[in-house]
Amino acid sequence: MDYNTIVFREFTHESLRRIDRYRQEEAERIASERLQRQTIREDDNDEYLSTKKSSKYVPLGPKRMPNKELAVGETLPLFLQHRFPPELIGKPIEEIDYFYRTDYAFVIINKNKAIFRFSATKACYIFSPFNCCRRIAMGILSHPLFSTLVMLTILTNCVFMTMRNAPEVNEYVFTFIYTLEALTKCVARGFILEKYTFLRDAWNWLDFIVITLAYITFFINLGKVAVLRTFRVLRALKTVAVVPGEIFQ
Repeated sequence: MDYNTIVFREFTHESLRRIDRYRQEEAERIASERLQRQTIREDDNDEYLSTKKSSKYVPLGPKRMPNKELAVGETLPLFLQHRFPPELIGKPIEEIDYFYRTDYAFVIINKNKAIFRFSATKACYIFSPFNCCRRIAMGILSHPLFSTLVMLTILTNCVFMTMRNAPEVNEYVFTFIYTLEALTKCVARGFILEKYTFLRDAWNWLDFIVITLAYITFFINLGKVAVLRTFRVLRALKTVAVVPGEIFQ
């Protein structure tokens, strides 16, 4: 990919119209390729017979692939870091990977130049990309201190888990913190229906299960054996979920 073609622009209402235009151009390109394939079938009976068995559409040109250097969790390539405008740090900007240009999506580059990708649709059918509450949630989620604070909270929770007579109020405090973390992610990203939303990330399923089990054990007496042990193990595994990008490189 030619990084010289990347333009850093703040995400605005005009950006949404630009995505609509890209989607229309892509639909026209696909329709043109299908028409070309149909023409080839009609002109060459042998090729028609060989492709008749497959009903799937295969593009004529090379298949586009996402740029691994611009994936979520990656650091912006050094060449682009020098070009990135400082005033756009922590702000929603237009998609920088050509592969995703037809997706309703935008990215945020934080102070550490890490890449975050968000859905440009309404989060939870309420918060648009321009909503003040969602902007604040995205700023919190993409800030470098967010993951650090979550990690410290989880490690502190693990310390209390090793104590035999830890105060019961700790369970409520840590569950409340985990709930705030999940709500922040849901407001920033959306819940599940669109791409790049909270539960589209497999690691967030772990958070969701841990929090759900916590509230179940608060309101329903499930005993103190298997369920609670499983809950505590899952809570400890949250330390892995905080930094998946750093583990699976």
